[in-house]
Amino acid sequence: MKSDYDYQFPWRPIYEVTAIAAWTGGAGLAYLTSRWSGLPREPFDWLMIACGVMICWRLPITVSLWYRKRRLRQFRFQYLDAEKLKAYVKSHPDELWFGWGFDWVQKHAQLAYEILKRDVSTLIPTDHQRMGSAWIHGLEISESAVRQPIQHTAGHTLLVGTTGAGKTRAFDVLVTQAVLRGEAVIIIDPKGDKDLMVSAKRACQLAGRPERFVYFHPAFPEDSVRLDPLHNFNRPSEIASRITAISPGETTSDPFKAFGQKSLDNVIQGLMVIEERPTLAKLRRYLEGGPSTLVIQALERYYDNCLGNWRQEARPYLKAAKDTDSKAAGLVRFYREYVQYQAPNLDLEGLLSLFEHDRTHFSKMVASLIPIMNMLTSGPLGPLLSPNPNDADDLRPITNTGLIIEKAQVAYIGLDSLSDGLVGSAIGSILLADLAAVAGDRYNYGVSDRPVNVFVDEAAEVINDPFIQVLNKGRGAKIRLFIATQTFADFAARTGSQDKARQVLGNVNNLIALRIMDSETQQYITDNLPKTRLKYIMRTQGVATSATNPSVFSGNVGERLMEEEGDLFAPQLLGQLPDLHFIAKLSGGRIVKGRLPVLQSALDTQPT
Repeated sequence: MKSDYDYQFPWRPIYEVTAIAAWTGGAGLAYLTSRWSGLPREPFDWLMIACGVMICWRLPITVSLWYRKRRLRQFRFQYLDAEKLKAYVKSHPDELWFGWGFDWVQKHAQLAYEILKRDVSTLIPTDHQRMGSAWIHGLEISESAVRQPIQHTAGHTLLVGTTGAGKTRAFDVLVTQAVLRGEAVIIIDPKGDKDLMVSAKRACQLAGRPERFVYFHPAFPEDSVRLDPLHNFNRPSEIASRITAISPGETTSDPFKAFGQKSLDNVIQGLMVIEERPTLAKLRRYLEGGPSTLVIQALERYYDNCLGNWRQEARPYLKAAKDTDSKAAGLVRFYREYVQYQAPNLDLEGLLSLFEHDRTHFSKMVASLIPIMNMLTSGPLGPLLSPNPNDADDLRPITNTGLIIEKAQVAYIGLDSLSDGLVGSAIGSILLADLAAVAGDRYNYGVSDRPVNVFVDEAAEVINDPFIQVLNKGRGAKIRLFIATQTFADFAARTGSQDKARQVLGNVNNLIALRIMDSETQQYITDNLPKTRLKYIMRTQGVATSATNPSVFSGNVGERLMEEEGDLFAPQLLGQLPDLHFIAKLSGGRIVKGRLPVLQSALDTQPT
């Protein structure tokens, strides 16, 4: 049994080759001598056996060192037929597959430490044509499939990696498995990555259900479904909150945001009175053009329900009405002087206060809200996000996140943030707020036991308070979040708070780190991995002379085996990972070094 105190430089020259050559030469010389010298053969046979024994003794360590060094030079880039992944999902429905790899433990940290403290080029030839250091994965002689129980993904998964490191390919593998399991999938992609869209569509075809695929992209309205981001809510006030959350403003206590939220809430309450579903277009109309029409409809509906034949009593208040504003003012006055004492309605009174508010001051207070409402309802985006089911000329399907989940569909939602970052971010944020409402329904009422997989690329572009709520409470609603970002600083920059950024990180149980160039993110990841003990040799030497007799002196040379606490995975190695290679911290504390394949299928060559 190997002792904990044994230590040998693992990447030393293979000195045993010289010994094997010598013993082989000795065996050959003994054979030739016994054959041609005429001397008795028996002593030479024993000599050849002894040489053979020495060769067999030296050979295993020689082969082991040679093979280990050879592994450092290998770079494995692998394609995987999607049909094989389909077969795996069918045979292992309760597991999630993460590619190939091995558990990263102390021995790998020690091997990496021995390489990093020396000139790597003496062991591995430099290849400037290839990005990353393949030797990191080559530290282990063998690898196997990286698998995780599917229930562990309920704690959400964070993918971190710089541009081109493989986040899209990682999503491809994860999305395909979710689709093949028959679960609902929602992909929110700020960049509008065509590869990710094609991957989701291919997964539906692979599952034999191409009709499950749902496509939304602002840049291609003719091919998109119409998506209602305000369809799902538990309380009307939620709609006002999710809209004001995407408007400019320092904090939620900003008086302009607070006034805008109150105004939206009043309009929404009015729409509830007339039994109309709120849409972005309707809210914009009543904020920008004034609530006079809504006030008339709401008051007339309310009077019909509560007062019966009220028109006779209201006639004196309406006799001078010549336009919409004057008619609304007459009905409001009738409510204040007559109806309020008989059948008051607090929700309706908020709308009336909004109508009576000074129009100039009102316009100034909602000045930050109107532009974002205009952007979300203007041009082709208007019918896409404010669908009208009564429009017979528009044949595009109408859907929402609740319906997508109910039908177990696969929705790819591109935000086109590269063309218009503000609008793309607003769409993503409002859709995540809608998802939070659906999560609330599922959490409270247990609408369905079917899991929902939500993939958010470049998550910092769309993160908001409802998104953090989904992270907090999504597990109870059977929602699994897979979020990708480039650096942790992106979260802090987006939320404006380090504390909120840490809320995101604190609600993620699985972390997959691809190549990362940001030093702060590298340090954060490695600090969250357990520490280990690293061995090294400390050499000492010294000379001492006698104080009384300078001609008498002594010297010493020594070696000591030392240990120190170090990183299980060095931060700088995160910046050296090749494409599609990752280090993962999975729920339960398992640390895995792995690599992902590029999925391919015969379906990729078929016309769409």
